Amino acid sequence: MFYFINEYILQKNSSVEHTAMKRVKLFNHYKQPAKIVTKIYDRLLHRTMDTFGLGNHDVVNMFDFFQEATDLGTPKVLHTDDIHLPVESEVMVGANFSRVFEGDVQTGNVGFIPGTIGRVFYQEFMDSLGNVIETDLWDWRGFKSATQYFGQNGKLMMQRYYTPTGRIVMDEYLVPDTAGNPLTSRIILKNYQGKGDRFFQNSDDLFSFFLEELARQDTGQTTFIGDRPGTAVQPLLGLTSAAKKYLYLPINHVKDPSDPLHAELDGFLQPAFEHYQQFDGFITATTKQADHLSARFPGIRVAAVPPVTTTPANKTKVVPVTERPGHQLLYVGRIAPDKQVDQLLRMFALVKDRVPDASFDLYGYGQADYVKQMTALVKELNLTDAVTFKDYDPQLSQHYDRYRAMVNLSLADAEPLGMLEALSHGVPVVSYPFNYGPKEVLESGTNGYLVAPGNPLAVAEKIADLFKDPDLWTKLSTAAYHTAHTTWTQQKVWNRWQKLLGQPVLA
Repeated sequence: MFYFINEYILQKNSSVEHTAMKRVKLFNHYKQPAKIVTKIYDRLLHRTMDTFGLGNHDVVNMFDFFQEATDLGTPKVLHTDDIHLPVESEVMVGANFSRVFEGDVQTGNVGFIPGTIGRVFYQEFMDSLGNVIETDLWDWRGFKSATQYFGQNGKLMMQRYYTPTGRIVMDEYLVPDTAGNPLTSRIILKNYQGKGDRFFQNSDDLFSFFLEELARQDTGQTTFIGDRPGTAVQPLLGLTSAAKKYLYLPINHVKDPSDPLHAELDGFLQPAFEHYQQFDGFITATTKQADHLSARFPGIRVAAVPPVTTTPANKTKVVPVTERPGHQLLYVGRIAPDKQVDQLLRMFALVKDRVPDASFDLYGYGQADYVKQMTALVKELNLTDAVTFKDYDPQLSQHYDRYRAMVNLSLADAEPLGMLEALSHGVPVVSYPFNYGPKEVLESGTNGYLVAPGNPLAVAEKIADLFKDPDLWTKLSTAAYHTAHTTWTQQKVWNRWQKLLGQPVLA
Protein backbone atom coordinates (compact mmCIF):
# COMPACT_ATOMS: atom_id res chain seq x y z
CA MET A 1 0.00 0.00 0.00
CA PHE A 2 1.13 3.53 -0.78
CA TYR A 3 0.30 6.24 1.74
CA PHE A 4 0.57 9.94 0.87
CA ILE A 5 1.08 11.86 4.11
CA ASN A 6 -0.85 15.12 4.41
CA GLU A 7 -2.19 17.30 7.21
CA TYR A 8 -5.75 17.67 5.92
CA ILE A 9 -8.15 17.91 3.00
CA LEU A 10 -10.17 21.09 3.38
CA GLN A 11 -12.89 22.94 1.51
CA LYS A 12 -10.09 25.23 0.28
CA ASN A 13 -6.87 23.39 -0.57
CA SER A 14 -3.42 24.31 -1.78
CA SER A 15 -1.54 22.67 -4.64
CA VAL A 16 -0.12 20.22 -2.05
CA GLU A 17 -3.51 18.62 -1.46
CA HIS A 18 -4.51 18.84 -5.13
CA THR A 19 -1.30 17.07 -6.13
CA ALA A 20 -2.01 14.27 -3.65
CA MET A 21 -5.59 13.94 -4.90
CA LYS A 22 -4.44 13.69 -8.50
CA ARG A 23 -1.81 11.14 -7.54
CA VAL A 24 -4.12 8.85 -5.58
CA LYS A 25 -6.49 8.76 -8.56
CA LEU A 26 -3.55 7.96 -10.87
CA PHE A 27 -2.34 5.11 -8.65
CA ASN A 28 -5.80 3.64 -8.29
CA HIS A 29 -6.37 3.97 -12.04
CA TYR A 30 -3.43 1.62 -12.53
CA LYS A 31 -4.73 -0.74 -9.80
CA GLN A 32 -2.03 0.22 -7.34
CA PRO A 33 -3.64 0.56 -3.88
CA ALA A 34 -2.98 4.00 -2.45
CA LYS A 35 -4.49 6.31 0.15
CA ILE A 36 -4.07 9.91 1.25
CA VAL A 37 -3.29 10.06 4.97
CA THR A 38 -4.65 13.02 6.92
CA LYS A 39 -3.86 14.00 10.49
CA ILE A 40 -6.35 16.53 11.85
CA TYR A 41 -9.70 15.86 13.48
CA ASP A 42 -12.32 16.92 10.93
CA ARG A 43 -15.99 16.00 11.24
CA LEU A 44 -16.70 17.31 7.74
CA LEU A 45 -13.90 15.39 6.04
CA HIS A 46 -16.17 12.94 4.27
CA ARG A 47 -18.39 15.70 2.90
CA THR A 48 -15.25 17.41 1.59
CA MET A 49 -14.05 14.16 0.04
CA ASP A 50 -17.27 13.95 -1.96
CA THR A 51 -16.62 17.47 -3.29
CA PHE A 52 -13.31 16.31 -4.77
CA GLY A 53 -14.46 12.93 -6.03
CA LEU A 54 -12.68 10.94 -3.32
CA GLY A 55 -14.07 7.79 -1.74
CA ASN A 56 -13.37 5.97 1.51
CA HIS A 57 -10.84 3.82 -0.35
CA ASP A 58 -8.83 6.96 -1.24
CA VAL A 59 -8.34 8.50 2.21
CA VAL A 60 -7.52 7.34 5.73
CA ASN A 61 -7.69 9.83 8.58
CA MET A 62 -5.94 9.29 11.90
CA PHE A 63 -9.00 9.94 14.03
CA ASP A 64 -11.25 7.84 11.78
CA PHE A 65 -8.72 5.01 12.15
CA PHE A 66 -8.71 5.02 15.94
CA GLN A 67 -12.46 5.68 16.11
CA GLU A 68 -13.11 2.68 13.83
CA ALA A 69 -14.93 4.96 11.41
CA THR A 70 -12.97 4.66 8.17
CA ASP A 71 -15.81 3.20 6.11
CA LEU A 72 -19.35 3.73 7.35
CA GLY A 73 -21.28 3.62 4.10
CA THR A 74 -24.11 6.07 3.44
CA PRO A 75 -24.19 9.01 5.90
CA LYS A 76 -27.18 9.35 8.24
CA VAL A 77 -28.92 12.72 8.21
CA LEU A 78 -29.76 13.77 11.78
CA HIS A 79 -31.94 16.70 12.82
CA THR A 80 -32.74 18.05 16.27
CA ASP A 81 -35.60 15.61 16.76
CA ASP A 82 -33.25 12.68 16.15
CA ILE A 83 -30.92 13.37 19.11
CA HIS A 84 -33.68 12.72 21.67
CA LEU A 85 -33.79 15.88 23.76
CA PRO A 86 -35.58 15.58 27.14
CA VAL A 87 -39.36 15.58 26.72
CA GLU A 88 -39.64 18.75 28.83
CA SER A 89 -37.34 20.67 26.48
CA GLU A 90 -38.66 23.45 24.30
CA VAL A 91 -36.78 24.28 21.11
CA MET A 92 -36.56 27.74 19.59
CA VAL A 93 -35.50 27.11 16.00
CA GLY A 94 -32.98 29.41 14.33
CA ALA A 95 -31.22 29.53 10.97
CA ASN A 96 -27.80 28.32 12.14
CA PHE A 97 -28.66 26.84 15.52
CA SER A 98 -31.61 26.19 17.77
CA ARG A 99 -31.83 27.22 21.43
CA VAL A 100 -33.05 24.67 23.96
CA PHE A 101 -35.04 25.69 27.07
CA GLU A 102 -36.57 24.09 30.12
CA GLY A 103 -39.21 26.60 31.08
CA ASP A 104 -37.56 30.03 31.02
CA VAL A 105 -34.03 28.69 31.48
CA GLN A 106 -31.84 28.04 28.45
CA THR A 107 -30.11 24.68 28.86
CA GLY A 108 -28.24 24.49 25.59
CA ASN A 109 -27.95 24.94 21.83
CA VAL A 110 -28.08 22.60 18.87
CA GLY A 111 -25.89 23.82 16.01
CA PHE A 112 -26.25 22.90 12.36
CA ILE A 113 -23.71 21.93 9.74
CA PRO A 114 -23.00 24.96 7.52
CA GLY A 115 -24.77 24.79 4.19
CA THR A 116 -27.47 22.39 5.40
CA ILE A 117 -31.00 22.78 6.67
CA GLY A 118 -30.95 21.75 10.31
CA ARG A 119 -28.41 18.93 10.05
CA VAL A 120 -26.94 18.43 13.55
CA PHE A 121 -23.29 19.45 14.02
CA TYR A 122 -23.02 20.02 17.78
CA GLN A 123 -25.06 20.11 20.97
CA GLU A 124 -24.04 22.47 23.76
CA PHE A 125 -25.04 21.95 27.41
CA MET A 126 -25.20 24.94 29.78
CA ASP A 127 -25.12 25.33 33.53
CA SER A 128 -27.63 27.45 35.45
CA LEU A 129 -25.58 30.58 34.77
CA GLY A 130 -25.60 30.06 31.00
CA ASN A 131 -22.01 28.85 30.73
CA VAL A 132 -21.27 26.10 28.23
CA ILE A 133 -19.84 23.19 30.23
CA GLU A 134 -20.06 20.37 27.70
CA THR A 135 -20.45 20.02 23.94
CA ASP A 136 -21.25 16.90 21.91
CA LEU A 137 -19.70 16.96 18.44
CA TRP A 138 -21.48 15.19 15.60
CA ASP A 139 -19.83 13.83 12.48
CA TRP A 140 -21.17 14.59 8.99
CA ARG A 141 -21.96 10.89 8.70
CA GLY A 142 -24.47 11.04 11.55
CA PHE A 143 -22.83 9.77 14.74
CA LYS A 144 -21.68 11.44 17.95
CA SER A 145 -17.94 11.64 17.42
CA ALA A 146 -16.64 13.43 20.50
CA THR A 147 -17.54 15.34 23.66
CA GLN A 148 -15.77 18.48 24.84
CA TYR A 149 -15.60 19.39 28.54
CA PHE A 150 -14.93 22.95 29.69
CA GLY A 151 -13.55 24.31 32.98
CA GLN A 152 -14.91 27.12 35.09
CA ASN A 153 -12.93 29.62 33.02
CA GLY A 154 -14.67 28.40 29.87
CA LYS A 155 -11.47 26.86 28.47
CA LEU A 156 -11.46 23.41 26.90
CA MET A 157 -9.86 20.92 29.29
CA MET A 158 -10.75 17.52 27.85
CA GLN A 159 -12.07 15.98 24.64
CA ARG A 160 -13.38 12.42 24.52
CA TYR A 161 -13.72 10.46 21.27
CA TYR A 162 -16.11 7.62 20.41
CA THR A 163 -16.66 4.89 17.88
CA PRO A 164 -19.88 5.14 15.80
CA THR A 165 -21.44 2.73 18.30
CA GLY A 166 -20.62 5.03 21.24
CA ARG A 167 -17.65 3.20 22.77
CA ILE A 168 -14.99 5.48 24.26
CA VAL A 169 -11.69 5.05 22.38
CA MET A 170 -9.61 8.09 23.25
CA ASP A 171 -9.31 10.89 25.80
CA GLU A 172 -7.37 14.08 25.09
CA TYR A 173 -6.40 16.33 28.01
CA LEU A 174 -5.54 20.00 27.54
CA VAL A 175 -3.87 22.70 29.65
CA PRO A 176 -3.44 26.44 29.00
CA ASP A 177 -0.36 27.44 27.02
CA THR A 178 1.57 30.65 27.73
CA ALA A 179 -1.14 32.65 25.95
CA GLY A 180 -3.93 30.91 27.84
CA ASN A 181 -5.07 28.79 24.88
CA PRO A 182 -5.75 25.04 25.18
CA LEU A 183 -2.67 22.88 24.56
CA THR A 184 -2.73 19.09 24.43
CA SER A 185 -0.84 17.63 27.39
CA ARG A 186 -1.79 13.96 27.10
CA ILE A 187 -3.72 11.61 24.82
CA ILE A 188 -4.86 8.20 25.99
CA LEU A 189 -5.94 5.45 23.62
CA LYS A 190 -8.34 3.48 25.78
CA ASN A 191 -7.62 -0.26 25.96
CA TYR A 192 -6.22 -0.21 22.44
CA GLN A 193 -6.94 -3.51 20.68
CA GLY A 194 -7.74 -5.04 24.07
CA LYS A 195 -4.13 -4.66 25.28
CA GLY A 196 -4.53 -1.79 27.73
CA ASP A 197 -4.19 1.97 27.49
CA ARG A 198 -1.54 3.70 25.39
CA PHE A 199 -0.28 7.16 26.35
CA PHE A 200 0.97 9.98 24.10
CA GLN A 201 2.19 13.50 24.87
CA ASN A 202 0.55 15.17 21.88
CA SER A 203 -0.99 14.62 18.46
CA ASP A 204 2.44 14.42 16.82
CA ASP A 205 3.32 11.38 18.93
CA LEU A 206 -0.07 9.86 18.18
CA PHE A 207 0.46 10.46 14.46
CA SER A 208 3.82 8.67 14.54
CA PHE A 209 2.14 5.70 16.20
CA PHE A 210 -0.65 5.84 13.60
CA LEU A 211 1.87 5.54 10.76
CA GLU A 212 3.50 2.59 12.51
CA GLU A 213 0.09 0.95 12.79
CA LEU A 214 -0.66 1.50 9.10
CA ALA A 215 2.61 -0.23 8.24
CA ARG A 216 2.05 -3.03 10.75
CA GLN A 217 -1.39 -3.95 9.42
CA ASP A 218 -0.26 -3.87 5.78
CA THR A 219 0.16 -7.39 4.42
CA GLY A 220 2.49 -6.25 1.62
CA GLN A 221 5.20 -3.64 1.18
CA THR A 222 4.29 -0.30 2.76
CA THR A 223 5.51 2.88 1.11
CA PHE A 224 5.07 6.31 2.65
CA ILE A 225 5.36 9.47 0.54
CA GLY A 226 5.37 12.63 2.62
CA ASP A 227 3.57 15.50 0.86
CA ARG A 228 3.66 18.06 3.67
CA PRO A 229 7.19 18.23 5.10
CA GLY A 230 6.01 19.84 8.33
CA THR A 231 3.70 16.91 8.94
CA ALA A 232 5.74 14.04 7.50
CA VAL A 233 9.47 14.55 8.06
CA GLN A 234 9.79 13.89 11.79
CA PRO A 235 7.42 10.86 11.89
CA LEU A 236 9.21 9.32 8.90
CA LEU A 237 12.63 9.86 10.46
CA GLY A 238 11.39 8.09 13.59
CA LEU A 239 9.67 5.23 11.78
CA THR A 240 10.82 1.82 13.03
CA SER A 241 9.01 -0.37 10.50
CA ALA A 242 10.51 -1.67 7.25
CA ALA A 243 8.33 0.69 5.22
CA LYS A 244 9.91 2.61 2.36
CA LYS A 245 10.07 6.38 2.86
CA TYR A 246 10.00 9.13 0.25
CA LEU A 247 9.59 12.87 0.58
CA TYR A 248 7.83 14.98 -2.03
CA LEU A 249 8.98 18.61 -2.16
CA PRO A 250 5.99 20.93 -2.66
CA ILE A 251 8.10 24.00 -1.94
CA ASN A 252 11.46 25.51 -2.79
CA HIS A 253 14.09 23.80 -0.64
CA VAL A 254 15.89 27.05 0.30
CA LYS A 255 14.85 30.31 1.89
CA ASP A 256 16.58 32.32 -0.85
CA PRO A 257 15.34 30.94 -4.19
CA SER A 258 18.10 32.75 -6.08
CA ASP A 259 20.78 30.54 -4.51
CA PRO A 260 19.49 26.93 -4.50
CA LEU A 261 22.96 25.41 -4.03
CA HIS A 262 24.15 27.34 -0.98
CA ALA A 263 21.28 29.25 0.68
CA GLU A 264 19.88 28.26 4.06
CA LEU A 265 17.51 25.30 3.83
CA ASP A 266 13.80 25.59 4.49
CA GLY A 267 13.16 24.83 8.16
CA PHE A 268 10.70 22.00 7.53
CA LEU A 269 13.02 20.30 5.03
CA GLN A 270 16.32 20.76 6.86
CA PRO A 271 15.99 17.66 9.13
CA ALA A 272 15.22 15.50 6.08
CA PHE A 273 18.30 16.69 4.17
CA GLU A 274 20.50 16.37 7.25
CA HIS A 275 19.49 12.68 7.34
CA TYR A 276 18.75 12.07 3.67
CA GLN A 277 20.31 8.60 3.85
CA GLN A 278 17.30 7.52 5.92
CA PHE A 279 14.97 8.15 2.98
CA ASP A 280 14.56 5.88 -0.01
CA GLY A 281 14.24 8.92 -2.21
CA PHE A 282 13.10 12.48 -2.75
CA ILE A 283 10.61 13.62 -5.38
CA THR A 284 10.37 17.01 -7.04
CA ALA A 285 7.96 18.39 -9.62
CA THR A 286 10.76 19.67 -11.86
CA THR A 287 14.01 18.30 -13.23
CA LYS A 288 15.80 21.55 -12.41
CA GLN A 289 15.09 21.27 -8.69
CA ALA A 290 16.13 17.61 -8.77
CA ASP A 291 19.41 18.63 -10.42
CA HIS A 292 20.02 21.30 -7.79
CA LEU A 293 19.43 18.80 -4.99
CA SER A 294 21.75 16.25 -6.59
CA ALA A 295 24.48 18.89 -6.86
CA ARG A 296 24.02 20.05 -3.28
CA PHE A 297 23.72 16.58 -1.72
CA PRO A 298 25.95 14.11 -3.59
CA GLY A 299 24.56 10.60 -3.24
CA ILE A 300 20.97 11.69 -2.68
CA ARG A 301 18.36 9.75 -4.65
CA VAL A 302 16.00 12.24 -6.26
CA ALA A 303 13.65 12.12 -9.25
CA ALA A 304 11.26 14.54 -10.92
CA VAL A 305 7.62 13.53 -11.48
CA PRO A 306 5.05 15.99 -12.90
CA PRO A 307 2.07 16.66 -10.59
CA VAL A 308 -0.41 16.73 -13.50
CA THR A 309 -1.51 14.04 -15.96
CA THR A 310 -3.29 14.44 -19.29
CA THR A 311 -4.87 12.35 -22.00
CA PRO A 312 -2.96 11.80 -25.27
CA ALA A 313 -3.26 14.68 -27.74
CA ASN A 314 -5.10 12.54 -30.28
CA LYS A 315 -7.96 11.84 -27.89
CA THR A 316 -9.12 15.41 -27.15
CA LYS A 317 -9.16 18.79 -28.85
CA VAL A 318 -8.22 22.29 -27.76
CA VAL A 319 -11.06 24.82 -27.49
CA PRO A 320 -10.55 27.44 -30.25
CA VAL A 321 -10.38 31.19 -29.70
CA THR A 322 -13.85 31.65 -31.23
CA GLU A 323 -15.34 29.68 -28.32
CA ARG A 324 -13.53 31.63 -25.59
CA PRO A 325 -15.66 34.69 -24.80
CA GLY A 326 -13.90 38.04 -24.57
CA HIS A 327 -10.31 38.82 -23.70
CA GLN A 328 -10.15 37.10 -20.34
CA LEU A 329 -6.92 36.83 -18.34
CA LEU A 330 -6.43 34.26 -15.58
CA TYR A 331 -4.35 33.93 -12.42
CA VAL A 332 -4.39 30.83 -10.18
CA GLY A 333 -2.62 30.77 -6.81
CA ARG A 334 -2.58 32.19 -3.33
CA ILE A 335 -3.50 35.84 -2.91
CA ALA A 336 -0.28 36.67 -1.05
CA PRO A 337 2.64 39.13 -1.14
CA ASP A 338 5.13 36.55 -2.46
CA LYS A 339 2.85 36.10 -5.47
CA GLN A 340 3.18 39.85 -6.17
CA VAL A 341 -0.54 40.30 -6.63
CA ASP A 342 -0.16 44.07 -6.44
CA GLN A 343 2.19 43.90 -9.42
CA LEU A 344 -0.29 41.66 -11.24
CA LEU A 345 -3.03 44.25 -10.82
CA ARG A 346 -0.85 47.18 -11.92
CA MET A 347 0.29 45.13 -14.90
CA PHE A 348 -3.32 44.41 -15.86
CA ALA A 349 -4.07 48.15 -15.80
CA LEU A 350 -1.54 48.42 -18.63
CA VAL A 351 -3.27 45.58 -20.50
CA LYS A 352 -6.58 47.35 -20.04
CA ASP A 353 -5.14 50.51 -21.65
CA ARG A 354 -4.29 48.49 -24.74
CA VAL A 355 -7.33 46.15 -24.80
CA PRO A 356 -10.30 48.07 -23.33
CA ASP A 357 -12.63 45.05 -23.03
CA ALA A 358 -10.03 42.89 -21.22
CA SER A 359 -10.98 41.29 -17.90
CA PHE A 360 -8.93 39.59 -15.20
CA ASP A 361 -10.06 36.79 -12.88
CA LEU A 362 -7.94 35.73 -9.91
CA TYR A 363 -8.65 32.30 -8.41
CA GLY A 364 -7.26 31.61 -4.96
CA TYR A 365 -7.51 32.44 -1.28
CA GLY A 366 -5.37 34.48 1.07
CA GLN A 367 -5.24 36.32 4.35
CA ALA A 368 -8.32 38.52 4.70
CA ASP A 369 -6.31 41.70 5.37
CA TYR A 370 -4.18 41.25 2.26
CA VAL A 371 -7.18 40.43 0.07
CA LYS A 372 -8.81 43.59 1.39
CA GLN A 373 -5.71 45.61 0.46
CA MET A 374 -5.73 44.17 -3.05
CA THR A 375 -9.44 44.87 -3.43
CA ALA A 376 -8.76 48.48 -2.47
CA LEU A 377 -5.96 48.61 -5.04
CA VAL A 378 -8.39 47.43 -7.73
CA LYS A 379 -10.64 50.35 -6.85
CA GLU A 380 -7.71 52.76 -6.83
CA LEU A 381 -6.73 51.61 -10.33
CA ASN A 382 -10.31 52.03 -11.58
CA LEU A 383 -10.51 48.33 -12.45
CA THR A 384 -13.56 47.38 -10.40
CA ASP A 385 -15.60 46.40 -13.46
CA ALA A 386 -12.77 44.36 -14.98
CA VAL A 387 -11.09 42.51 -12.08
CA THR A 388 -12.76 39.77 -10.04
CA PHE A 389 -11.35 37.89 -7.07
CA LYS A 390 -13.00 34.53 -7.65
CA ASP A 391 -11.77 33.01 -4.39
CA TYR A 392 -11.11 29.27 -4.31
CA ASP A 393 -13.09 27.12 -6.75
CA PRO A 394 -12.93 23.30 -6.40
CA GLN A 395 -14.28 23.03 -9.95
CA LEU A 396 -11.60 25.26 -11.47
CA SER A 397 -10.72 22.68 -14.12
CA GLN A 398 -14.11 23.32 -15.71
CA HIS A 399 -13.30 27.00 -16.26
CA TYR A 400 -9.89 27.04 -17.98
CA ASP A 401 -11.41 26.77 -21.45
CA ARG A 402 -12.93 30.27 -21.07
CA TYR A 403 -9.59 32.04 -20.80
CA ARG A 404 -7.12 33.27 -23.39
CA ALA A 405 -4.04 33.70 -21.20
CA MET A 406 -2.64 32.99 -17.76
CA VAL A 407 -0.16 35.19 -15.91
CA ASN A 408 2.19 34.45 -13.00
CA LEU A 409 4.63 36.98 -11.50
CA SER A 410 5.62 34.96 -8.40
CA LEU A 411 8.98 35.27 -6.69
CA ALA A 412 9.35 31.47 -6.36
CA ASP A 413 7.45 28.17 -6.37
CA ALA A 414 8.11 24.44 -6.60
CA GLU A 415 6.06 24.34 -9.80
CA PRO A 416 2.72 26.11 -10.11
CA LEU A 417 0.07 23.44 -10.53
CA GLY A 418 -2.31 25.92 -12.18
CA MET A 419 0.29 26.67 -14.87
CA LEU A 420 0.38 23.04 -15.99
CA GLU A 421 -3.39 22.79 -15.87
CA ALA A 422 -3.76 25.94 -17.97
CA LEU A 423 -1.36 24.65 -20.63
CA SER A 424 -3.33 21.39 -20.76
CA HIS A 425 -6.38 23.46 -21.75
CA GLY A 426 -4.47 25.32 -24.44
CA VAL A 427 -4.08 28.52 -22.39
CA PRO A 428 -0.77 30.29 -23.16
CA VAL A 429 1.11 31.42 -20.04
CA VAL A 430 3.09 34.63 -19.51
CA SER A 431 5.39 34.33 -16.51
CA TYR A 432 8.54 35.46 -14.80
CA PRO A 433 11.20 32.69 -15.06
CA PHE A 434 11.38 31.92 -11.34
CA ASN A 435 12.57 28.71 -9.70
CA TYR A 436 10.86 26.34 -10.29
CA GLY A 437 8.60 25.51 -13.21
CA PRO A 438 8.21 28.19 -15.87
CA LYS A 439 11.62 27.68 -17.51
CA GLU A 440 10.88 23.96 -17.87
CA VAL A 441 7.35 24.06 -19.24
CA LEU A 442 7.39 27.32 -21.22
CA GLU A 443 9.25 27.94 -24.44
CA SER A 444 9.06 31.68 -24.93
CA GLY A 445 7.25 32.60 -28.12
CA THR A 446 6.04 29.02 -28.62
CA ASN A 447 3.54 28.10 -25.88
CA GLY A 448 3.76 31.29 -23.84
CA TYR A 449 6.29 33.92 -22.83
CA LEU A 450 9.07 34.21 -20.25
CA VAL A 451 9.65 37.80 -19.24
CA ALA A 452 12.54 39.14 -17.16
CA PRO A 453 11.53 39.72 -13.52
CA GLY A 454 10.50 43.22 -12.58
CA ASN A 455 9.22 44.14 -16.04
CA PRO A 456 5.41 44.24 -15.81
CA LEU A 457 5.24 46.50 -18.87
CA ALA A 458 6.75 43.73 -21.04
CA VAL A 459 4.30 41.24 -19.50
CA ALA A 460 1.37 43.52 -20.34
CA GLU A 461 2.55 43.91 -23.92
CA LYS A 462 2.81 40.15 -24.43
CA ILE A 463 -0.70 39.62 -23.05
CA ALA A 464 -2.08 42.44 -25.18
CA ASP A 465 -0.46 40.92 -28.26
CA LEU A 466 -2.16 37.59 -27.53
CA PHE A 467 -5.51 39.29 -27.06
CA LYS A 468 -5.28 41.36 -30.25
CA ASP A 469 -3.87 38.74 -32.61
CA PRO A 470 -6.08 35.61 -32.99
CA ASP A 471 -3.53 33.91 -35.24
CA LEU A 472 -0.75 34.40 -32.71
CA TRP A 473 -3.01 33.17 -29.93
CA THR A 474 -3.97 30.06 -31.94
CA LYS A 475 -0.31 29.26 -32.60
CA LEU A 476 0.65 29.50 -28.92
CA SER A 477 -2.53 27.78 -27.72
CA THR A 478 -1.96 24.82 -30.02
CA ALA A 479 1.63 24.50 -28.82
CA ALA A 480 0.58 24.81 -25.16
CA TYR A 481 -1.97 22.06 -25.63
CA HIS A 482 0.55 19.87 -27.48
CA THR A 483 3.16 20.36 -24.73
CA ALA A 484 0.79 19.15 -22.05
CA HIS A 485 -0.82 16.29 -23.95
CA THR A 486 2.42 14.76 -25.16
CA THR A 487 4.63 15.32 -22.10
CA TRP A 488 2.40 14.61 -19.10
CA THR A 489 0.15 11.82 -20.34
CA GLN A 490 -1.13 9.41 -17.71
CA GLN A 491 1.06 6.57 -18.95
CA LYS A 492 4.23 8.68 -19.15
CA VAL A 493 3.76 10.04 -15.64
CA TRP A 494 2.88 6.60 -14.33
CA ASN A 495 6.04 5.19 -15.91
CA ARG A 496 8.07 7.80 -14.05
CA TRP A 497 6.51 6.65 -10.81
CA GLN A 498 7.20 3.03 -11.67
CA LYS A 499 10.84 3.78 -12.45
CA LEU A 500 11.30 5.73 -9.23
CA LEU A 501 9.66 3.02 -7.13
CA GLY A 502 11.49 0.17 -8.82
CA GLN A 503 8.48 -1.41 -10.50
CA PRO A 504 7.94 -2.61 -14.11
CA VAL A 505 7.40 0.22 -16.61
CA LEU A 506 4.43 0.04 -19.00
CA ALA A 507 5.22 -0.28 -22.69
